Amino acid sequence: GKVANDVEHEEILHAETTSAASGTFSSYLQVRGSIPTYWTQESSVTMPKPPIVLNRVDPTYHATRTHFEDLLKRYGSPIVVCDLVKQSEKRER
Repeated sequence: GKVANDVEHEEILHAETTSAASGTFSSYLQVRGSIPTYWTQESSVTMPKPPIVLNRVDPTYHATRTHFEDLLKRYGSPIVVCDLVKQSEKRER
């Protein structure tokens, strides 16, 4: 359930009224990280961009489920997921 490259960014906004002590506060939280599943990538000097291989050691996606359960516990809902994985390459690997 833990992902690599886990980064949390929070932005707090304050809309002032007549004084700095009053007004409206709101915040926006963004969490980024690696895909919460098991995968491998061979490192090689001769192959600078090796293919990514999804391993079937977790066919029920336990790691993914654990990751989202942790997000719900830490932040509540809603959780909005945005897929930033490249769907194609400019050049073949």
